[in-house]
Amino acid sequence: MASDIRQKIQDDTYSVHSSLPNGKSLSQVYGVSLMTLKRALDLLVAEGYLIRRRGSGTFVRDWKSAQIPHVYTLNGATEDYGDKVRTEVINFDVISANAQVAEKLSIGLDDFVYKIVRLRHIESRPSIMEYTYMPIDIIPNLKRDHLESSVYHYIETVLGRKIHSAFVKVTGVRPNDLEKEKMALDVMDFLMEVEQVVSLDNCKVFEYSISHHLPDMFDFETVLFKQ
Repeated sequence: MASDIRQKIQDDTYSVHSSLPNGKSLSQVYGVSLMTLKRALDLLVAEGYLIRRRGSGTFVRDWKSAQIPHVYTLNGATEDYGDKVRTEVINFDVISANAQVAEKLSIGLDDFVYKIVRLRHIESRPSIMEYTYMPIDIIPNLKRDHLESSVYHYIETVLGRKIHSAFVKVTGVRPNDLEKEKMALDVMDFLMEVEQVVSLDNCKVFEYSISHHLPDMFDFETVLFKQ
C-alpha cells in the first residue's frame, strides 16, 4: 500500500501540493483498517513525500525539489558487528499476545507471537539485551538457529520479504534483575533503551522489540526534517 501510494506520487497521479483522499476512502480502496492506513501514511510522511495539516488533511510535499531523507537504517547486530558478536538465546517461546504487544504489532489480543530474549556479546563483552515479539503468521517457521545468527537475514533471504522502516524511541533505564545477573551490572548502572516497531514494505508490522545497550557501546543516527 505505501509503495503504491509512493508510486502514484512519483508518477504525478497525486501531484505536488494536492490533497490525498480522506482516510476512510483510502482504507476502502486498499481494503485495510484505518490503523494500517495510518502506518502507511506515517512512513510516507517520514520519507518526506507527505505532510499533514491539522484540520485540512494530508498533502503531497514538494518532494521533487527537496532532498528525500533516508530516515532509518535497519541492521541487525550480526550485520553491524560481524564476527565480533556472539548471540546467547535466553528465551524462545510462543505465547499469546497481551494488550501491549497486540497494540504494538497491530494484531488481535491473544494472537500467537514469538517471545525472544537474547543477549548479544560483543568482543566477548555482554553488551545488548534484547526482548523481541514477532507474529508467527507473518514470520513463520522461525528456529533457534536463526536467532543465533540473524533473524533479519532469514526474513529477507529465506522468506523473501523486505524490511522497510521502524518507529524508534530511545531513552535511559536502570538494569533489571536479569540484566544485572547476565551483564554484571549494578542497580545504579545505566543502559540505553531502544524501543522499536518495525514494518515490512507491505506495511505489516513484524517486530516489537526493546533492547538495552551499554552506553559506551551505543550509537544511534537519524535524520530530522522540518515539515
